[in-house]
Amino acid sequence: MGRNKNAILVALLFVLPLPGKILAAPLDGSAGLGNAQLAETVCVPPGAPPFSSWQAKRTEPVVLIDEHGRPVAGLFVAYDARGQRLHAIWVGSLLASVDVAPDDKTAPAWYDRGVSAVSTAVRADPKQTCLWYRPPPKAKDADT
Repeated sequence: MGRNKNAILVALLFVLPLPGKILAAPLDGSAGLGNAQLAETVCVPPGAPPFSSWQAKRTEPVVLIDEHGRPVAGLFVAYDARGQRLHAIWVGSLLASVDVAPDDKTAPAWYDRGVSAVSTAVRADPKQTCLWYRPPPKAKDADT
């Protein structure tokens, strides 16, 4: 029961208004705004199709850690975009990370430098910058 309460609390954080902040993540390219407006407001990393083509398939609230070690509400979304699978993490209305190849465990996800620190922790005062980076690729199994 405790885990369900936490999930509900995290989910509520995405709909409660805060002064000057938009907390609702646009789930897919057809949600809320017109596609042309979304294309201008949601910046995607290299290798990702335009956000207007993203269709949400599954969502899950997650708890992230900021660069000071504090918990931050996040939302994991699995997308299909023109037949390409994508995984994304949103922090409120900010696209924090995108995995353009979720089936390739050695290919790292992309992170927006304004939302994620180099350690991939959420910044204390995140801002969308559209400056995407990838940490070094994960090593393949050490046994092979």
